[in-house]
Amino acid sequence: MFRRIFSVLTALALIPALLIPAYAEDETITPQYSYVLMEGGTSALLYSENGNAVVPAHHSAKLMTLLLVMEAMDRGELNFDTVLKTSNYANSMQGAQIWLMPNEEITVDELISAITVGNANDACVVLAEAVGKTEKDFVLLMNKRANELGMDGTSYADSTGISSESVTTACDAAVLASALTKYESLRGYFTTWVTSVRGGKTELASTNRLILTYDGITGMKAYYSEALGNCVIATAERNGLTMVCVIFGEKDEFARFTTAKEKLNAGFNAYTLYQPKRSDIYTEPVKVSGGERTEVKTVLGPTEQFVIRKSIEERIEVTTEYFDDIKAPLEAGDRVGRAVWSVDGEEIYSCPIAAEERVRKMNIFISFARVLRSIIKM
Repeated sequence: MFRRIFSVLTALALIPALLIPAYAEDETITPQYSYVLMEGGTSALLYSENGNAVVPAHHSAKLMTLLLVMEAMDRGELNFDTVLKTSNYANSMQGAQIWLMPNEEITVDELISAITVGNANDACVVLAEAVGKTEKDFVLLMNKRANELGMDGTSYADSTGISSESVTTACDAAVLASALTKYESLRGYFTTWVTSVRGGKTELASTNRLILTYDGITGMKAYYSEALGNCVIATAERNGLTMVCVIFGEKDEFARFTTAKEKLNAGFNAYTLYQPKRSDIYTEPVKVSGGERTEVKTVLGPTEQFVIRKSIEERIEVTTEYFDDIKAPLEAGDRVGRAVWSVDGEEIYSCPIAAEERVRKMNIFISFARVLRSIIKM
């Protein structure tokens, strides 16, 4: 009887362990490390390790909030001196904050400082409500803009990134940072080490050590997340290049900055911008079927700089390709082919070749006029 009672008690003691979900042990595992290096001016992806791994967005979501704020400024809806009022909801934000009180007034300038230097959640919500009227509506704008930028692995549930449902990837964060680098007026904020807001009541200190130690640094954000670890999104400019380095899930607080420096240096040392020479390309007339004319002159479309390794410039070849079956009607500017830049048979860039003139579709009146002209010439 004693043995039976002991066996039953032992079995009961094991039940809690058996009921623990299978994923519980995985929750203690360090999240997957990921990093990306991108040339921001062209959004060319240079290096990537687990760059498309979906991770908590955390403070990186604030970069999207800033982008939407800057675009609102472009539309004339806000400026740096605009005074905004703190809502009760913004006041309720937890975590990093500048302790804004309900109905407290504060300028956009100070709110941007609070986000770029201090990662303040309450400041972020004040700006979100100014642009979107409510944070809920602002989140819709965030996801719409992320979709427009091609940030396929990103989904926002809030403006601050504190929600576990806000997720992103290293590649998407690099695309977002690239979009922000175009706003030179933000660089002073992103590279500020220490400042204060609210009339000196709240001191702010940046956690991005690179702004003190890296030549050419222009921003952007460093932070720690319990769910992800140590993270840094860094942007820098040298010799016309804009490098964007994103590191998520670094175990060591200081290693993320050392690694970011190494990645940025590698990008600047290995790559350069290449400007296609239009004089190197000759475009030919192309045949057009069913039109008032049987062929049309062509013209090379606009070309842009693209990123190449410094060692391959002399091996770049340019070829032209034309569509097989071009039919009228055809408008000036319609694509009829493309020019391709390649190295050792691998395409690295292309631009369109377009019709130079309009070609109307053949009809009975055009056909009659053509016959009449041929008779007159006789």
